[in-house]
Amino acid sequence: MFVGENWRSERAAVWSATPPTPVPPPDLWAPGVTQRQRPASDVDERVPELTFHQVRPARTTEDAVVGLAAWRYLINHATPGATLARWLQHRPARPADELAVPDPEQGWANALLDSIQARDRLIAHLHARQVADLAELSRNYTGLREFLPTEVALALGVSEGTASARLCEAEDLTGRLPATFAALDSGRISAAKAGAIRLTTQDTTPDVARRVERDVLPEAPVCTMPQLRDLVATAVIRHDPTGADERHENARGRRRITRRTEPDGTGTLNVFSTMQDIATIHTCLTAIGSAAKTTDDERTPDNRRVDALVDLCAEVLDNGTWRDQPLPSTQRRRPHVQVTVPLTALLDGRPSGQAALLAGYGPITPTQARQIAADATLRRLVCDPQSGTLLDYGRTTYEPPAPLADHVMSRDQTCVLPGCRQPAHRSELDHIDPFRPGQPTGGHTSDTNLGIECKHHHRGKDGGGFTLTRTDDGYRWTTPLGRTYNRPNTRLWQPPLETRSPAADPTDPDPPPY
Repeated sequence: MFVGENWRSERAAVWSATPPTPVPPPDLWAPGVTQRQRPASDVDERVPELTFHQVRPARTTEDAVVGLAAWRYLINHATPGATLARWLQHRPARPADELAVPDPEQGWANALLDSIQARDRLIAHLHARQVADLAELSRNYTGLREFLPTEVALALGVSEGTASARLCEAEDLTGRLPATFAALDSGRISAAKAGAIRLTTQDTTPDVARRVERDVLPEAPVCTMPQLRDLVATAVIRHDPTGADERHENARGRRRITRRTEPDGTGTLNVFSTMQDIATIHTCLTAIGSAAKTTDDERTPDNRRVDALVDLCAEVLDNGTWRDQPLPSTQRRRPHVQVTVPLTALLDGRPSGQAALLAGYGPITPTQARQIAADATLRRLVCDPQSGTLLDYGRTTYEPPAPLADHVMSRDQTCVLPGCRQPAHRSELDHIDPFRPGQPTGGHTSDTNLGIECKHHHRGKDGGGFTLTRTDDGYRWTTPLGRTYNRPNTRLWQPPLETRSPAADPTDPDPPPY
């Protein structure tokens, strides 16, 4: 826990294993005291002087009642931060049955609910502190601003889109919405509520945004999320009645399609666009699904709409054209879906515990892979039986592309920056050690000096301050801040459990093979 100590002649919060030990004055405490029954000012000035006293064990009924009531009062009135974290870390134990505390179940349940509320306030405060750190980092990053989301994504282990969204949130809350940030920092509203205010006001002027804050923040702590969204939307219209068309055009400029991997070999596709576009898509898919319905069709309307969308897209990919125009090719290939699956899992219909890999998305079941393979071109990939990484690439198509490029794309599958899932066929083939024709230095054009990088991360390597090196087991990236991150070789094949060699005994003088 954090306690106050003298450090270099100054008062500081340091970590200690000793719990806080308050003995509150009797006149302050009563069972059932809640946050709304007593103003924070009654206790805020007294909390610091109570934090260094000794808590007595609850040996009597009076001790148990007063101790639990005192703790509840403290966590309900402490400002979110180190002091509140200290109290929450040392919640009193549930009073023993033999103490005969009046109505112990209700009292203990109220203490737990107070604890949940206080932890919510502390989480909101910590989120606000992280928002402030991100905003400060944005102003002080030594690399190119374009690649700050990459730096943050690598550090936090999140996608670059998530990192970019968090940076935008930080800049908005600390710059455009200071009152919302203050409410978040004090724990009065959650991060989700701050996000709702931010998103609904993102296309307004700073003056309108602050007038909206003034209207909605007093009620925001007790509103549900739908109520808060309605409240903010109403306030935006009230304070900017003539800006609706401009806000709509700004929002329309952000139309996009996003995807997300879900459990059990499924995924979600999200479409953000204007309501008229969404209505057109939905009406079209409903009509196609209804036209495809047969008398024995057991699919739901939603099932048929999804199947209609898949059929439309599959037909375009199969034909290779759209409105009489050929689809563009990348890496000498037209757009396609790539799946890597062990041959044993492809041929054997029995469950084996082996998974297939859908490039750029993640693992799918062998049954799903067999459905894709029914109308696909098969290529042979020879993998190391221990590491599962690619050793050799073969193909049976009539007109093969450059074998080396095919080998590298099949080996890496996606961009080699950790966390990036851009498929190889939509990325670029790059010399890790730059190729310099006619010069005595420079890298060779070989599989050990070639890697797959998406256009964005290729720019980061060539001019954004990132460096990439090849290691024995994959790739190592170094960021402009000097941090290093490893990306292991893609494992295309996972040996079944029963065929894997046992781990070698480090003390065995004669390990296998014998």
